[in-house]
Amino acid sequence: MNKYRARAGVLTSAVALLASGVTLGLAPAAEAVTKPSNCSAYVSHGDLNDAVAWCDKGNGSWYVQAKCASAGRVNGPYRGSKGWRKGATAAASVLDCGTNAWPVELKVVNISG
Repeated sequence: MNKYRARAGVLTSAVALLASGVTLGLAPAAEAVTKPSNCSAYVSHGDLNDAVAWCDKGNGSWYVQAKCASAGRVNGPYRGSKGWRKGATAAASVLDCGTNAWPVELKVVNISG
């Protein structure tokens, strides 16, 4: 009787391990996290003196780069604050050209993931 129970226990354990292995094998693999993509640089909708860079997808950081133009002058290029995305949380990169200047030649630079 003990021999029968021992074999039944081993068989049950083997079936349980096989079932859990099959279940784990069917679980989807985690998606690889990619660096930021679909990035754009634009003049802020709220303040015409600010340049903004935003990336829609991926995780990592980026910066906006622009020149600041005023009456008869163009200075720069300057780099804005660090923009970043981690999961569902994100922050834009912003460059403030000041009250008497506006951003020109905008681009997104130093994209890293």
